[in-house]
Amino acid sequence: MTLAALRGALTRLAVTCALLGGALLLLAVGVTTASVLRGAFGAPILGDSEIVELALGVAVVLCMPLCEMKGAHVLVDFFTQALPARGTAGLDAAMRAVAALVVGVLAWRLAIGGYNMWDRERDSMFLQLPFWWGYAAAALGMAAWSLCAAFVAVESFVRLRRPA
Repeated sequence: MTLAALRGALTRLAVTCALLGGALLLLAVGVTTASVLRGAFGAPILGDSEIVELALGVAVVLCMPLCEMKGAHVLVDFFTQALPARGTAGLDAAMRAVAALVVGVLAWRLAIGGYNMWDRERDSMFLQLPFWWGYAAAALGMAAWSLCAAFVAVESFVRLRRPA
């Protein structure tokens, strides 16, 4: 598989994750709005904060793979402005590889945490929502993010090796 084909496949995965993340954000907005409107009449939605917490946490993670594929992270180049373009590109490639590793470790730990929540049958207070759902969804989003970050790192290293 070529880098271009792999980029296309990972971009489709990232867009799918971002759309799911966007749907979760809309769910959080809808629940918050409904709870505020009902609260004005003395009957807020029980457990609204549980739904919003779960949805927002997972939504953020699901949007990160697309951010990685688009190169949309915030860059602070104050210290690297004096470096030549090749030096900046090499540092950028190395940092993307480090990011892939760190996010991969976080995905692994989230998966373990999700298993522990499932094993201990931990639920939310009001709605009795199983905590492992959030952990599992976040772990999958982190795994997708790690894959995208690793790909972008490899792509950056390949581009760096080409003659200028």
